[in-house]
Amino acid sequence: MDSSTKDLSGKELIGKDFNGQNLVEFDFTEADLTEAILSGADCSRAVFYRARLRETQASKTCFHEANLEEANLSNALFQEANFTSVDLEGADLRGADFTRADLSQANMTGIYMNEATFIDARLVEADLKAGDLRQVNLSGADLTGVDLRYSNLEEANLTGAKLHGADLTGANLSRAQLKQANLQNADLSECKIIGVDFSGAIHLNCSQIEATLFKKDSVTFPSSIQITWLSETEYECRCTKE
Repeated sequence: MDSSTKDLSGKELIGKDFNGQNLVEFDFTEADLTEAILSGADCSRAVFYRARLRETQASKTCFHEANLEEANLSNALFQEANFTSVDLEGADLRGADFTRADLSQANMTGIYMNEATFIDARLVEADLKAGDLRQVNLSGADLTGVDLRYSNLEEANLTGAKLHGADLTGANLSRAQLKQANLQNADLSECKIIGVDFSGAIHLNCSQIEATLFKKDSVTFPSSIQITWLSETEYECRCTKE
């Protein structure tokens, strides 16, 4: 296929059916793919810079190493899709469904993904610095080694999530759910945890807690953590065997 056929930049492709097609290295820069069907397509290394993919159907689609910088993917369906090593910096994923999708090593800096669904998704070593993750559903997700520094995870659902080695420095976890989450070696420095539910969380220790920011009686800790308040602002933390 010649290069001109692969250049669909700026095109209006609303509702177009690309189901199962080979779209490797296609250029969709600023194209409108609203409600398009990309299910099962191979979009490896394709360019979707500032493209509109709102309400697109793209289950089991391969976007490996694609450029989706500043693209609008809101309310789209990406279940079991492959987004490994993609560039999603500044993209809009609000309300999108990434259930069981693989976003390992993706660049998601400054992303908007509030109220999106990432149930059982893989985001291993993904970069989510300074992202808007309010009310996102990351239950059961693998966030091993993820960079969440200064991200807003207010009211996020991280139930059963694997946060082994994750960096949450300066993140806002206010009123988030971290029940049964694995926090082994996670960096919680200056992390806001007011209203967080850590019930059943594992590998959470006093060193991690003492680096966080919270108010008296505002956090539900796992049974392995015993907090004794000495005043309104001072406390002692004791870890027991999990």
